[in-house]
Amino acid sequence: MSASNQAVAIDPGESFAPEQNTSQPGGGRSQTADPAAHSNQPPAVKLHQMAATVAGYMLQAIADGIPDRPDGLFPPGDQLLLDLAQLHGSHPFEKHLAGLHSPQEWLTQGSWVSGNNACQNGFDLRLFYQEPVQGAQWGGLIGAARLGDRASIGNGYWVSAHGGAVESLLDESTAELAKMEWAPVLATIEATFKIKKAVPLHTTVRIDCKVQRSRGMRCWVYGQISDPATSDILATCEAQLADLQKLWKAQLE
Repeated sequence: MSASNQAVAIDPGESFAPEQNTSQPGGGRSQTADPAAHSNQPPAVKLHQMAATVAGYMLQAIADGIPDRPDGLFPPGDQLLLDLAQLHGSHPFEKHLAGLHSPQEWLTQGSWVSGNNACQNGFDLRLFYQEPVQGAQWGGLIGAARLGDRASIGNGYWVSAHGGAVESLLDESTAELAKMEWAPVLATIEATFKIKKAVPLHTTVRIDCKVQRSRGMRCWVYGQISDPATSDILATCEAQLADLQKLWKAQLE
C-alpha cells in the first residue's frame, strides 16, 4: 500500500481538526447568467398574466397536449398511461405560462419537472385533466410519473427517489389542477407533504389531485401518489395556493 493510501490512526484522546482549506469549498467558475434577466419581466408578460383566464388556459393546454419526449422515462405501451388516455373525459396536457406572445404558452425549454428537459434530469411527469362528473363543481387531475437516476437519494447507491423529487411531483400536479380549474396565474404559498412509503425509481406511479375548496384569493388542493398495481398510497400533499391576479389587483387599490 502506498503512503498516500494508508489509513491514519487517530488517538481517541487526541484533539483532531482537519486541515483548513482556504480556497472556496467546491470550487467556482465564471458565471455568465444575469439574475436580472430572470427577474425583470417585460411589460408584455405582465399584461398577458393579467389577461389570462381559466378557460383560455384549459383550451390551450389541452390543444397542445403532451408532445413526444425523446428522453422520456416511460417504456412503450405503459399500461397506466394507456388506461389514463382512454378514460372518458380525460385530456393530456402539460404546464403553460404567460409569456411575451400570449397569456398561455407551452414551455419550449421545459422546466425542472415539465417537458423533455425534465426527463433528462430524472423527472417524467404526464398529466391528464379529468372533466367534472355530473353535479361536481370541479374537474380533477390524474397522471403518471416515473423518476430516474438523477431523482434518486444517491445515484448508484441502491436507493429510492429523493423526498424532494416526490414532493416536486405533487407540487407541480396540485398547482396545474388549480390553474385548469380556479386561477390561471397562481403560486403555492403553503404545502404539507407526507411520504408514507419509498417511491421506487424507474417505476410507474399514479397521481390523483382534487380541488377541496376555495375562498377569496386562496384555493386548497389535495394530491396523492399511489402504486397502480396495489393502490397503496405512497405520498400525499395538501397545497394552499394564491390567485396572483387578485393579489396584484388588491395591491394596486
